[in-house]
Amino acid sequence: MKKIYNCIIGLAGILFITTFDSSAQTESVIFDGQIPVKIQRLRQVDDSVQLIMDIDLANVKIGAERSLVLTPVLISPQGREVKLKNIMLNGRRRHKAFKREVTLNGWEREVKKAHYSVLPLTKENRKIYRYTQSVAFENWMREARMDMETDLCGCAAGSVQQVTSEKVANRIVLEGAKEYHALPNVAYIRPEAEQVKARSESADIFLDFPVGRTEINPGFGNNPRELAKIEQIMNEIRTDKNLTVTGVIITGYASPEGDVNFNNQLSRGRAEALRNYLSMRAGISGHLYQTGFGGEDWEGLARLVQNSYIEPKGTILSIINYYNPAERKNRLKALNGGRAYQQLLHTLYPQLRRVVAKIDYNAKNFQVEEAKQVIRTHPKQLSLNEMFLVANTYKEGSKEFMEVFEIAVKIFPDDPVANLNAAASALLTKDLSRAERYLQRADKNAPEYYNNLGVLSMMQGNNARAKNLFQRASESDIDAATRNLDELRKKENADKQLKN
Repeated sequence: MKKIYNCIIGLAGILFITTFDSSAQTESVIFDGQIPVKIQRLRQVDDSVQLIMDIDLANVKIGAERSLVLTPVLISPQGREVKLKNIMLNGRRRHKAFKREVTLNGWEREVKKAHYSVLPLTKENRKIYRYTQSVAFENWMREARMDMETDLCGCAAGSVQQVTSEKVANRIVLEGAKEYHALPNVAYIRPEAEQVKARSESADIFLDFPVGRTEINPGFGNNPRELAKIEQIMNEIRTDKNLTVTGVIITGYASPEGDVNFNNQLSRGRAEALRNYLSMRAGISGHLYQTGFGGEDWEGLARLVQNSYIEPKGTILSIINYYNPAERKNRLKALNGGRAYQQLLHTLYPQLRRVVAKIDYNAKNFQVEEAKQVIRTHPKQLSLNEMFLVANTYKEGSKEFMEVFEIAVKIFPDDPVANLNAAASALLTKDLSRAERYLQRADKNAPEYYNNLGVLSMMQGNNARAKNLFQRASESDIDAATRNLDELRKKENADKQLKN
């Protein structure tokens, strides 16, 4: 049994895990530059020393009949040492011989009981392994470093060809010298209250008219569906006790084929027809209606072309953007022998023959308890200030607290205050990509912006930039920035202790 023990090495400590201790990270390359070793953790924990290291086996070369033994060793300046569990890397033929010898001698149970194991150096095993182990802590280890002993064995079990020892860590991190994780402090801006909460709802209505006519036939074509759509929207607003309708603006549009004057008359007539229809059926006073006409909808056509697969898209957009309406029509009709125009006529032009109905209304002001209910059902009726007050009824960082700021930025996607507060909420959840996206749309002159950008930088590991940003924010008496500067000072002091 002694012969095999010379080359069988314990591998029980090799595991794939994800925890690490950044304060102990050191890197070195051993075995003639073939094996990178990264110490993720070498720390005293109560009465033990815990070791976590990554061993990169991608480029190690030992030969098919050899074994390489890797032995972590804790050693003091006075020469006291303790060897940790060892790792054996077997070449292809050596591993077959090892397995055969264990089987023939019936040593499986003994090997398993002693937690000994080996790793064949196959293609599948040429990767990074996570090694973990702990040993009892003794006082002499306070000054100990860690070396990696390498022992290259030949064909005969127990023979030694080459033994070296290389330092891979300077010291053990002792209890009391702990990494400090700075606590981020985000800042919010309370939005200004809206004196009048003006809102609107719009809908594109695609009505079918007989050729050359503008009177609405409720049963003609798709009219039943389209009229029901706008009537439902208007009825929901009109019957909501929290809303007051202030105006209905109806604008007609036409597709840009045919005579421009006729198209203008057509778009105006369709808008007036929808106004007449709704004023008699929608239950909203007639004096609140206004009509307008957009004529030929070239802007709408450009949007549709941009979002379509029609070709040649670039040429069509150039014609729309750089020529007058009459020239546009001639050039579009001539493009590609008329094929492109036929596509426009049959696929995109029908979407331009529409009437846009916009209903303007005011929403009432809500008390906080009312607003907590409304935000779940009709959040658009709330102001940013009301949403902010709702958020602050919950504990900062709670699920409900963060949901409010997400709702706010969805309802007011371009508002700089909504984006700044949503960024602060995202930072609390460590969603850095979302926080960075919101900060790009926040008010870049606000001191709260510099504080939250500093928190983002700190979480990304750029403490120097974070410190500059916090200092800038603190000049405007932002309490969160002052606390963040204090947190950075604590981390700097803790890091100094770890290095000593």
